[in-house]
Amino acid sequence: MFHVKLLLLTLLVLIGTGCADVSGPEGWADPVEKNDTVILQLKRGVLSGGALNSSGRFLESWRFPYKQDDKDFDGFYATPVIEGNTAFIADHSGQVGSIDITTGRLNWTDMRDVGSKIISEPIIHNGRLYVTTENGNILVINKDNGALIDSFEQVEGRVWASPVIFGNVIYLASLDTKKIVGINLSNGTIDSEITLSGGVASSLSTATGKLIVGTLGGRLSSFTATNSLDKDWELSLDGWIIAKPLLSSGTLYVVTTRGIIAAINPTNGEMLWKSTHEGLNFSTTPIVSNGVIVVICRKGNIVGLEQGTGNILWKRKIEDAKFLPRPLLINNQAIILSHSGEIIHINPQTGNVSNRYKRED
Repeated sequence: MFHVKLLLLTLLVLIGTGCADVSGPEGWADPVEKNDTVILQLKRGVLSGGALNSSGRFLESWRFPYKQDDKDFDGFYATPVIEGNTAFIADHSGQVGSIDITTGRLNWTDMRDVGSKIISEPIIHNGRLYVTTENGNILVINKDNGALIDSFEQVEGRVWASPVIFGNVIYLASLDTKKIVGINLSNGTIDSEITLSGGVASSLSTATGKLIVGTLGGRLSSFTATNSLDKDWELSLDGWIIAKPLLSSGTLYVVTTRGIIAAINPTNGEMLWKSTHEGLNFSTTPIVSNGVIVVICRKGNIVGLEQGTGNILWKRKIEDAKFLPRPLLINNQAIILSHSGEIIHINPQTGNVSNRYKRED
């Protein structure tokens, strides 16, 4: 665990959060919801599945691993990917698995150890599971049984950003070499490569058929996914872009570690509005609920803005709380997971706290 703590501590110190406490659940995997089942990490290396009752209390129905499983996982940094009733998971140590979201039991015979650490989120594409390791290798796995189909080793430097797939090409971004590399899924060869102004920790995303990339140099760029990766536009913002930009109602919303929240036209890069919050560090993707965009800071600060204008509607400070994962929107409530494993419910329209829950072990 020293390695993952060092990585997280280094990143937090560099971005100046003052929040370098890793005493709670280690890993920034976002909570996810499907078919009324919520999956989240309340304790390091343990996923919990359950539902929210009418009062908003989390009712845990399973944990993975079970005590009798005799398994021990590092923290989950990769957000589970759900298809049907199956969640594909990957822990930091490099163990990949498939679990039933209704029972929390393994679908495969066992977890598959890919032999390298994993930060980025896996991808399901054409019936296959693509897992990118921190050292830049891509493992192609049979999603039904966990068998290894293929592997590509073409990327240098650490990969924290979750990749995207366009057509038959998977695009990866390097934290160290400041490059985006497009790898042909048919043969594993490099189709395209471009050097950026900064390293990439933010997960890659798409908008209007373009590849959207945010860097630690504060640049947000749009590329046409061709062999040359043609740049459509580039915008400079103050601070690091660590959170994946949000596309909502045809607008890109991007946040930075210097307290910037910006709305951007994804077609031409025009900034529609910008809201600045000095002293706050935004490194988590926002959510939108009924015209309100909700942004959280690692330090426990939460801001609600009018989606169309950026006008501040409310601000809230949760004392003694630090936030890592992205909020989850359920029943018009923003469900926020704190670093200590507490679940906090916020009304997106008012910022009022409606419920707080912490699992008792």
